[in-house]
Amino acid sequence: MTLTDSQTNLFYTALEEQYSLCSPSSARSMAWDRFQEKKFAGKKTEAFSYVPLRQLLSLAFSGPSSSTITKEEIALHVYPECKDSALVFIDGVFSLEHSSSEALQSVTILPLSVAQKGSYGSFLQRRMHQSMEQEQDPFALLTMALSKEGAFVFIPPRQELAAPIQCLFVTTGDQGATFPRIHIALGAEAKASLVTTSAHLGSCEGLFQSALIDIALDEASSLEHSLYLDLPKKAWGFAAVRATLKKQSSLDCINASTGSKSARQDYRVCLLGEESDAKISGLCWLEENHQSHVHVLVEHIAPNCTSNQFFKSALSGVSQSSFTGKIFVGQKAQKTQAYQLNNNLLLAEGPIAYSKPGLEILADDVKASHGATMTQLSSDQLFYLKSRGLSEETAKTLLVLGFCKEILDKISCESLKDKTLVSLEKYLSKLPK
Repeated sequence: MTLTDSQTNLFYTALEEQYSLCSPSSARSMAWDRFQEKKFAGKKTEAFSYVPLRQLLSLAFSGPSSSTITKEEIALHVYPECKDSALVFIDGVFSLEHSSSEALQSVTILPLSVAQKGSYGSFLQRRMHQSMEQEQDPFALLTMALSKEGAFVFIPPRQELAAPIQCLFVTTGDQGATFPRIHIALGAEAKASLVTTSAHLGSCEGLFQSALIDIALDEASSLEHSLYLDLPKKAWGFAAVRATLKKQSSLDCINASTGSKSARQDYRVCLLGEESDAKISGLCWLEENHQSHVHVLVEHIAPNCTSNQFFKSALSGVSQSSFTGKIFVGQKAQKTQAYQLNNNLLLAEGPIAYSKPGLEILADDVKASHGATMTQLSSDQLFYLKSRGLSEETAKTLLVLGFCKEILDKISCESLKDKTLVSLEKYLSKLPK
């Protein structure tokens, strides 16, 4: 497929119109200029080798239509554990009015524009400027440029939050582009859990969503982040997670995706302090022609750090998944331990799974490994279960469920875990008998 200039201009003209409607700022202007430099190089860029960008660039997305939404409608999508700790975005715009923070009295929660003007301004300005200079993902830059109002969350030192924070992206109407953005910073020895989910109150079939989640962990702090991408099946969904870890801090990211026209998660995690630890894992279960793509970069800058990437996909129909991962170990990052594994389970003849793990190591005292597998259900395992009296359908279901639960069991928020399992069981019921 070859796109004409007029077709690609539809996409860029729509973005330019949205940019013209945003309140001007130097940070927004810098992000827009960086986006203009990057744009989308498609298959020429390794990070987007498997994403159908040509189809995306032939579309024109409008801004979300104004709509009225009540707290009662939103409450239906807030998990019980998070009823007093939910941050709500309406069509990509952070809304204090619809959020609830009774369980977060010790936590600073501000609209990003307000935080930039207050005592956190210098911290945010430095971080945003550095992030924009280093950012290579055009979708992340686009969110920086077009986000109308983000959220800033600061958890003070030595605070351990009993309830997880739910970051809820609510979309309305039938189509439109949204750009939710959240910055979360943990003080020294703080501990918290963040759950990012979506709710779609219209058909949202023409949705384009590009989210940016920025995480800053101070010394000995700890954050678990669960990201659930459950999008309308004709939607385009992109989520960029950026994180920096100081000494002895830890980050545990778990993502789950049911796929869509194209869903993509992009992680860049930088281990800046000694003995910091990052775990990044994910699962997608795809049917029909849905797609899910993952791109991960973990940078080991300091010595004595550990990281582990573990991603799985289960595919049926003519679905497609991809995993592109990289572990970078700098010269000073001696005694690094870094691991990367991607497992793919093909449940039909039509699906395609791409996998490209990679290492770049500049230090000499390192333990690192990477690997990928492509497999179908084991005939030996099926025979064993059937010999114990199970039907072939039940045996297949149990094997796929076991393959997937290894990732989903990592989610600590029980309501989110239950929701993903319900979705997975529905998926399993549709597999060819």
